[in-house]
Amino acid sequence: MVKSPLSDPVGGAHGWLRSALLLGLLGLVPACRAADPFDQNEQLATPRRGAVVAEHPLAAQVGVTILNMGGNAADAAVATALALAVVYPQAGNLGGGGFALWVPHEGQPWSLDFRETTPAGYGTELYLDAKGAVVGDRSLNTPLGVGVPGSPQGLFELYKTHGSKSLRFAALCAPAIALAHDGFPVDSWLARDLRKASAKGRLMADPAARGLFYPGGEPLSEGEILVQPALARTLERYARGGQAAFYSGPTANAVVRTLIEADKRLGHIVGDRHMTTQDLADYRVQVRKPLVGWFRGHQVISMGPPSSGGLALLQVLAILDGFPLDDDRNKVRRDQALGLPAAAEACGLSARSTHWLVEAMRRAFADRAQHLGDPDFVDVPLNKLLAPEWIADRRISIGERSNPGVQAWRAAAPRESFQTTHLSVLDKHGNAVSMTTTLNTSFGSGILVADAGFLLNNELDDFSLAPGVPNTYGLIGAEANRLLPGKRPLSSMTPTVIREGGGRVSLVIGSPGGPRIITAVMQVVLRVLVYEQSLEDAITAPRLHQQWKPEWTRLEGGWPASVLETLESQHGQELRVEPKSKFGSVQAIQVLNNREPAAVSDPRRGGRAMVQP
Repeated sequence: MVKSPLSDPVGGAHGWLRSALLLGLLGLVPACRAADPFDQNEQLATPRRGAVVAEHPLAAQVGVTILNMGGNAADAAVATALALAVVYPQAGNLGGGGFALWVPHEGQPWSLDFRETTPAGYGTELYLDAKGAVVGDRSLNTPLGVGVPGSPQGLFELYKTHGSKSLRFAALCAPAIALAHDGFPVDSWLARDLRKASAKGRLMADPAARGLFYPGGEPLSEGEILVQPALARTLERYARGGQAAFYSGPTANAVVRTLIEADKRLGHIVGDRHMTTQDLADYRVQVRKPLVGWFRGHQVISMGPPSSGGLALLQVLAILDGFPLDDDRNKVRRDQALGLPAAAEACGLSARSTHWLVEAMRRAFADRAQHLGDPDFVDVPLNKLLAPEWIADRRISIGERSNPGVQAWRAAAPRESFQTTHLSVLDKHGNAVSMTTTLNTSFGSGILVADAGFLLNNELDDFSLAPGVPNTYGLIGAEANRLLPGKRPLSSMTPTVIREGGGRVSLVIGSPGGPRIITAVMQVVLRVLVYEQSLEDAITAPRLHQQWKPEWTRLEGGWPASVLETLESQHGQELRVEPKSKFGSVQAIQVLNNREPAAVSDPRRGGRAMVQP
């Protein structure tokens, strides 16, 4: 592909990126840097250096470069997310949305909801056939799956509100522009995902996506250079004009035109009720109050509705806090030391602790299904669901046997892909950003905005389109999550930051993975805070997932046979081990007692953890 000159918003951006980023001359140090033994007991407020963890090495490099240039955690998070929009098309995005959590070294935490919204012309009847049954494909592979994107406005708002202002917004966009304009080598993960039948069917059905990802009808292979000139031009406009350059003008017109053309190919299922430029112009991010709880002397800060992740995390931690986890942990350690066969050496949890965890998850997901939705449209009873009385009731209801029939909290008088990507950033001043963005399924709807170079989401599948009908992840919703114009769908994203004693940031964490986001994050948090595992061990340990419906519990491979046998025989748990499945991809940074950050990118995917030199 012939490269053409393009306006440079920073000055020499392409040159410095090729030399500094692509040739690796950033002076980065490994994430697992050896600690100075003379500093082990030093307790100071701020970390010695910053760190970035993201699901693509080039994006992580961009984030650390921004920190090295004097940017703060918000600056680095924005630049990293924009780089992911170029190099990680499975989930990194301009055409999707997400949530960001800003936790400063001092002061109040802040959370930003830039989740997608339903176009004004859409209603649930568009997703039903003549008999009133949901046509599942419509919310996944057609324009009816596409919500109004929130990422461009969300990233600009994060920069504007909490960026350091030592760097212009254009400087944060420059690395992504260069990667789109100059191209980057396709890695094994993107090549693999393009070969998958589900992605291939969706992308090949769209002429623009087919031309970009399947030139000559074959998927891009590892090592090929992916150049995206249309995306580079879109990012250039965005760098110059901020969010307005996306929600009006050429980019907005291209989005609407693309959706109309896609609807024509599918036989006009949307008709004249398609997304409009007014829908795009009307989009607004929402600043939300984060959910804050306490667990074993740690302040746990996470995302509130329309994300369900923070509530489920706090519920499960609160339920488990009343169980003798320390006794159980110490017994496992004694068994390990004695070499007893019952020791759960592969995961550090006993069957009894695992049973408690499964049942706590089951109860949290039951409440999620019944009560969670967009707080601008429904009254989410957060105080009731986190009340000590309800938590105690949930804890007491957990016996020695599984209880698949557990139900959600009821008021006295009734009144309601896994292809996501997460990045965690910590700067040397102690500020943290935990950000999760998504297109929903891998490559979203598969609809590529040809004149703008980005894929559109299929997030509207996250709504409850009919009572009792699960979405693509098997999650069942209720009236609280019913699709309405302007409404945001319920999410499982769980960006989380933990402060030690409510003071300094000690853990920045999050994950992709649909509903498995929630359970992946909570398992790593438990392993670090209760079982005192290293961050690397906690992340690499095998995981399980329980979401109320279906009733069985899924597990990765690697769990000890003795634990599985006890869970089934003594606790009545129905288990399904999926040895080839990967549950989530946790991206986390822990600040150790010597002030050094330990940054870990989950080996389940091809991300990278990088620490400032």
